[in-house]
Formats: sequence, structure tokens, C-alpha cells
Amino acid sequence: MYKLVLISKYLRRKLAPMFAAFAVLLCTMMVIIVISVMGGFLDVLRSSVREITGDVVVDAGSYTGFTRYQELIDAAEALPEVEAATPIIRSYGLINFDGQVMTVAIEGIRPEGLDRVVSYRDSLHWEKQDLLDDFDRRREGKALEDWEVEYRQRLEGMDLEAWGMSLENPYVREAPAGGTPHGGVVIGIEVSPYSMRDTQGRYNIIDAAIGRDVALTVVPVTDRGMVSMSGPQTLQLTVLNEYKSGLYEVDANTVFVPFDLLQQRLEMDAAQKVDDFGEPTGELTPPRATQVIFKAAPGYSADQAALAIDAIVQDLQREYQDMPPWVRVRTWQQRHQQILNAVENEKGLVTFLFAFIGLVAVVFVAVTFWLIVVSKTRDIGVLRAIGASRAGIMGVFLGYGLAIGIVGSLLGLLGAVAIVTNLNPIQEWLYAWFGWRMWNPQTYYFDRIPDTVNPTEVTVIVLCAILASLLGALIPAIRAAWQRPVDALRYE
Repeated sequence: MYKLVLISKYLRRKLAPMFAAFAVLLCTMMVIIVISVMGGFLDVLRSSVREITGDVVVDAGSYTGFTRYQELIDAAEALPEVEAATPIIRSYGLINFDGQVMTVAIEGIRPEGLDRVVSYRDSLHWEKQDLLDDFDRRREGKALEDWEVEYRQRLEGMDLEAWGMSLENPYVREAPAGGTPHGGVVIGIEVSPYSMRDTQGRYNIIDAAIGRDVALTVVPVTDRGMVSMSGPQTLQLTVLNEYKSGLYEVDANTVFVPFDLLQQRLEMDAAQKVDDFGEPTGELTPPRATQVIFKAAPGYSADQAALAIDAIVQDLQREYQDMPPWVRVRTWQQRHQQILNAVENEKGLVTFLFAFIGLVAVVFVAVTFWLIVVSKTRDIGVLRAIGASRAGIMGVFLGYGLAIGIVGSLLGLLGAVAIVTNLNPIQEWLYAWFGWRMWNPQTYYFDRIPDTVNPTEVTVIVLCAILASLLGALIPAIRAAWQRPVDALRYE
């Protein structure tokens, strides 16, 4: 009982232990904030790359692509390990916005198939309601004229999500001389030179490129890796929606066009084979895609699905001579292992450095308790003289250290959670008042600072902080316990 009484008394009446608790608080808060933000980066990166890649990717690592992709899809979707699959043609080209020309990654997709694999629909940023809300906000409190009523009715007919899912151009456009009618395209939300954010980091649909005409230029390559004799091809397209994955590199460089259209313009569809002299041979070259992505069925991991798909690829390579031998089957982790490993290593390194700095708390607690033991030497002598055991004296100071560790770590936890969960509002407040933004989405992969706390990691950090306080109190507690009562009572 005397142990609890003394611990409570020291906590309430002594200022020095509060400094030790404050040191534990700061170190705990610092480590939790760092590991939460770095861990959040890794979690968001993992989630984002999986959402844009699927669980398993089959590709040839070549601009020319590979054949027999439809046979691969049909065989894979019959497996219990695979839920869905879709082909993609990935190329590079130039996009022309009213004379502003930029390089982009072009993906030919089948929207419905892509949505079944990676929830493509959820990444379409604009909806019809965004148009209506913007119109109502600008006309709020004003009577609508007849033409404005008609205009709003037209907005109600603009189903942006459906347009993005069909990639069929609903606008009436005349085909350029000798060209083809305008098709539809969905662009990354940062691709457009008109795209801007407000001070809250939000996009405004009034700046969106929806309805604008763009020209997309691609260069077809033969299955032998030679630039096609037909030369560069230009696609006349109209922007139907904008895509936002949350990965800046993707949102600033990717556009989506219909799979069949891109396949045709890149001359990757079925066509007459030609010999080395450019003469037709009478045979058809099978159509090509650059990759096929898969979604693992519920209850199966990406690794299990990859093994099953790899067996199909090997069978196709044995059966068809035109199936390239270098086609690779990789899980989403393997596909992005370079950047995932880099971020994971950075997280480990930064956490280690800050945890090492956290040893300051151990030293601070040790010094504080040493001074307390010295100042309480006579009290220790009295306790020993009236029968307190060495273990009892040691328990007083270890309990004291435990109390400081619990108080400091729990307060540090509360402070860290409050900061981490409000990092983005804090950033916007700093920007609004001081014009300074600690996180520039154009510099990093993500457009928001991760603001989630991992309960497991936080529990480990709090326990380590409490253990550190106990370790800091251990040596002073041993010194106090092994003092001789007669020496302690003589202490001046």
C-alpha cells in the first residue's frame, strides 16, 4: 500500500517527473506520427497500384504486345482461381490540347471488363450531379431565363459516368476531311492543362476538359518491332470524363480510349501477313494486346491465381508458335516491387532513426529518477529502517517509472492521433494563413497526406514507450534499493 501512496504523492507534488513524462509524450507522438504517415504512404501505394494493375498481370514487356490474349482470357476465366480478366493495349503518344502538345501513356480498354477487374467506374471523377450542382450554385437566388431552363435540361441529359463507361462520343462531330468521326476519350484529371485545384485541393468541374476535342497521335509498330510503313496515326477524340486514381503519376500521364480503336490504329488487330518484301502472304496475323490483367476469385490469393494462369500461358506457348516465349506472369506486388520495396525500406529506415532518437526519453527518465533518488535518500533510509524491503523500495521507483510511461505514452498517443487524422485540414489552415503547403501533390505520388493510424503499430509503440520508461527507472531503482539504512539516514 505504501508504494501506491508514495507514487501518487510524487506524481502530484513533484515537477521533475512531469518533464520526464513530457519527454515520453514527445517521443511517442513523434514516432507514431512518422510511422503512421510513412505506413500510410505504403498502404495507399499498395492499394492504388493494385487498383490500377489488378491482382495478376500478364505481359510481354514489349511495345509490340503478344498474341492469343483472348484464348488466355477464356481459359483463365474458367479457372476457380480467377474471377475476371480483361485485355489492355498500352502505348505512348502525343495529345494535342488546342495547340498544347504533351506526351501521354495511352491505354486501350474495354471499360466494362476493366471495371470488373479494378473498379474503373469508381475512378471516373465527374458525375452528372456535379454539373447540376455547379449550375445551381452559380444561379443561386436568381430567376432562370428560358434559355437557362433549357440549358439545365441539357445538363440533366449528360450522364458523364455512362459516357466514361461506354467511351462512345455522344457529341455530334463532323469527320475531318479523309478522316474518321470523333471517338471518345477519358483523360487523367491532371492531363488537361486547364485542370486546377482550389485552396482546399479540390477540382472544379468548370475547369474540366469535358466536351473538348483533342488529337491523339500514336505510332504503330509491326509484330517484328519495326515502325509501320503507314506512319503515325492521329485519333480525333472528345473528352467524355476525367479519371482520378489518387496516384499523381497516373492521373497526370494517362488517357483511356476504346480498345478496338487503339488496336486498329496501332495495327495490332488481325491483318494480312506480309513477307520481307512487303508482299501479302495470304495468312492473317492474330490480334495482339500488350497485357491482360486478372482479378483473383474470392478465397484465392494473387499468388495462387498467378500459378494457375502461368500454367495456361505455358500451354499456349507450346500450342501456338506465334505466342512469344518471353510473356511474363506477375502478381501486382511483383509488378511494382521496385517502388514498393523502396517505400517499405524508407519507412523502416525513418522509423528506426526516429525510434533511436526516442532513446532520449530513456536517458531523460534515468537522469530524472537518479536526481529523485539522491534527493530522497533520507526518505529511503527511513523506509528501510521501519522495515521496507529492498524489493519494496525498488518497486516504488519502478512503479513510478511505469506511471510516468503510461501517462506520457497515452497522452502522446492522443496527441499523435489528433495530428495524424487532421493532417490535411492542418495543411490547408497553414496554406490559408501563411501561404505554405507542406505537401505538394505535384511532387509526390499521392494528392493527399495519408491520415490513418495503424492500431497494431500504435500498440507496439505505446508498449515500447512504457518499457523505455521502466528501463530508464531501473538503474536509479536498483541504487535506491541497495542503499544501507544507516548510510541513508546520515545523508546530508
